[in-house]
Amino acid sequence: MSVCSDELLALAENLIEANNEASYRASVSRSYYALYHEAVIAASCLSLPEERNIKTTHERLISRYTASSRGLSAIGRSLRKQKLMRAKADYDIRDLITSSDAKLHVAITRQIVSDLRRITSKIAN
Repeated sequence: MSVCSDELLALAENLIEANNEASYRASVSRSYYALYHEAVIAASCLSLPEERNIKTTHERLISRYTASSRGLSAIGRSLRKQKLMRAKADYDIRDLITSSDAKLHVAITRQIVSDLRRITSKIAN
């Protein structure tokens, strides 16, 4: 059985409870990937075109939203912000990541996932 975004978000919340910076970093990373996978599903459901000349899959996904004429650019900008925080958590170990940082990242991620689901449910109905 495969994992879903909700399970990754639950894991991200549980990691915060470990009360150490490594867990906060892991929480940020897991919650970002919950959002990433949800955004992939939504982009497909919305038939957002993909630019092949963008090298990374993450930036290619973000551009599907920011280039959209459907008012989805805010989702793309939010996705990019969450990606930058994930990169900080994964790669910038000299920068402090706090419990508050992780909690905020998870809360914002949950909101964007909810927004994506709301938007795609309108298409499905």
